[in-house]
Amino acid sequence: MRLAILLLPLLLAGCYLSRSADLPDELERTWDGATVAVPFSAVDPGLADVAGRMAEVEDRLRAARPAERLPLVVFLHGCNGLHGGYRVDIGFLRDSGYAVVAPDSFAREYKPRSCEWRSKSAGSHPGVIGFRLAEAEHALERARAFPWVDPDRIVLMGQSEGGLTTANYTGHGLAGRVILGWTCQIPWPPLWGLRGDRDTPVLSVVSAGDAWFRPWYVAGHCGEDMDGFTDANSVVLDDSLHHMLRLPEAREAVGAFLARVAPPSGVD
Repeated sequence: MRLAILLLPLLLAGCYLSRSADLPDELERTWDGATVAVPFSAVDPGLADVAGRMAEVEDRLRAARPAERLPLVVFLHGCNGLHGGYRVDIGFLRDSGYAVVAPDSFAREYKPRSCEWRSKSAGSHPGVIGFRLAEAEHALERARAFPWVDPDRIVLMGQSEGGLTTANYTGHGLAGRVILGWTCQIPWPPLWGLRGDRDTPVLSVVSAGDAWFRPWYVAGHCGEDMDGFTDANSVVLDDSLHHMLRLPEAREAVGAFLARVAPPSGVD
């Protein structure tokens, strides 16, 4: 294990941005495979809500002209993909008044698996964060083109590997970032800590007893790296669950943060 940690920078140095990370066709696949949930009825009773895969509903989203614009959450899944468990996350955000676009990293033709959930081990696809950052940027760019998205109320949110990606996103134009199930600790300087615009509000939520973070080199929480950020808060819950939005306390913290930085339509 010690040798692996020492070799990690060498292994990752040439892999962080692999050649296929930002290929347009590959990024388009992650967009087409995205899970979408848009509560149009929250702002316009005459419009039906839209839910499904982006490839199946994009025409309806382009044509929609609700009475008011909606806040948007671009949600990044963890290393095991956009599995059925994310119905909890997406449903919570939709029911809170937020449109959700969750790109599917595994819709790529080339997508090595980066972790093994049974053993709680990760790092088997060293270039994965290059993939995920490109997917996040692509989804944000495409989603901003929908006429009903409020450009001043866009939040990037990620769980686990998606949280690591969110912590390393350096783009601008966000109302906030939410990091779920990640500690901001990793033994490789290019991805260690919290990066990005220091004036954009940030919330991180993690369980103190999460088995994924038992090794010393990933233990801790993102609050250890928030110095210099003007609006950042780390919530460490007394729990062991990894999938954060299944916890009522996490939903409460995230809901309050979203209501402050990107309030749902109709809320003063």
